[in-house]
Formats: sequence, C-alpha cells, structure tokens
Amino acid sequence: MVVVGGWIWLETEPARDEAQARKDLRENVEVLRGRLGEAAADGSLPDTEIAQVFPPSKSAKGFVGVTRQGEAVTVVAEVLGQGPPRTFIFVYERSVAGCYAFEVPPPARGAPRPSIRELPQEACAAGSATFPGSDRQDQQSHDAK
Repeated sequence: MVVVGGWIWLETEPARDEAQARKDLRENVEVLRGRLGEAAADGSLPDTEIAQVFPPSKSAKGFVGVTRQGEAVTVVAEVLGQGPPRTFIFVYERSVAGCYAFEVPPPARGAPRPSIRELPQEACAAGSATFPGSDRQDQQSHDAK
C-alpha cells in the first residue's frame, strides 16, 4: 500500500508542480499590474519605466512591446511563473510563461489600475518591441540595454 501510494504521489507530482507554477504566474501578473499602475501614477509612462517594471526572467522575455493611443498605453510582456524546486534524482524546477497585455487607461486622479488580457504565446514570440517615433530617447535607452 505504501509503495502504491508513493508511486501515485510521484506520478502526480508534475501536475502539482505545474499548478503551483501557474498560481505563481497569476500572482506575478497581479504584482506587475500594481507596479505598472504606480509607474503611471505621475501621468507619464516612458518606455524606460516600463522596461524596469518588466525585466526579463530566466526563460521569459519580460517587456516585449508598447502601443500608445493618445494617453492610453498598452504594454505587452512575457511573464514567468515558477513551481517549487525538486531534488529527486535530478534537480529541476517547473516554470510556465504567459503573454499578457497590460492596458493602462489615460491618467486620472491617483494611480491608474491597468486591465490585463492574456494573449496567445505567439504574440510574445516575435520578441521585438515596437516603439512610437515620439519616444526616440526611450527607444535608444531601451536598445542600449
């Protein structure tokens, strides 16, 4: 009975690890939403501030692109979620990446609350950010990174 229970536990471990990684991904997305709202609280959101909010992770690109329509800003970023590290036979860690659009409304009183949309992974696979021509200085500083 103990052997069968242990075998079942080992067989279901990858699914538990992936569930934990997805939970971590959702938590990271919420944290990044808050940081982006704080960065936009002063009424401006240059690309350099966006890149600081969304740094690249071990297997995720971080900040991928930005689109501006008037004072509204849409940021596309690839975010990473990690499961618990395991040290059974081999050391490994389950991770999942997700592609998200963070839509920051035009500035109003206080920090704006960006909305979040999950995008297909292909939207982040392109891996190059497109910058509007008006933010030349921000583009140059992002390209230098």
